[in-house]
Amino acid sequence: MLTARDCPSPPAAADGRGSLPVPGGRVMRFGLFVANGLVLAGVVWTIGLGPSVRASQLLPSRAAAGADELAALEARYAEGRTPASVTALAAAYLERDQPGLASSALDAAPGEVRALPEAALLSARALLRRGRVQDALAASEQASAACAAGACPAWLAAKSEHQRAFLEQLVAAGVEDPQVDAAAARAALDAYSRSASQVRLVAVR
Repeated sequence: MLTARDCPSPPAAADGRGSLPVPGGRVMRFGLFVANGLVLAGVVWTIGLGPSVRASQLLPSRAAAGADELAALEARYAEGRTPASVTALAAAYLERDQPGLASSALDAAPGEVRALPEAALLSARALLRRGRVQDALAASEQASAACAAGACPAWLAAKSEHQRAFLEQLVAAGVEDPQVDAAAARAALDAYSRSASQVRLVAVR
């Protein structure tokens, strides 16, 4: 006759909470992670490049700086925090997906360098990547104000306006961090894209 001790017990749950782990849950979480990453990539592309804007003049290189190149940029920055050395290093950090270091490089620069629209635009990009949308908008508004005062070439003024308009869409949608509020960030990105398309259509008529 079988007793309770003769019957095999069910395997213990891996998470210790009294239930078996569900492999599908891990797949679902991974899928959400990938989806959020794609949304963030679209947001970063929009604010960093934007449609029909000569961003190459703002960023020293589209490719991430190699270790030797980055070391050279850091050495130039240490020798003197000039507009060129500051923006080049901050842009290199952003291309290497190190927004915290980009913000640090910009924050430690002299006030007259931080006030430049080029530096403000880079600061906005770094702050957005760090999940600080409101602060990113403030930095972008600083750049727009400088351009409105005639401190920017036409391409940089256009880039500033694109960036500010997109960040305003994020703020209006209540997005604090695009990685956390992925659905709202996607809606803001779509709204911005439609608005930008309409502006281009009006411009060519």
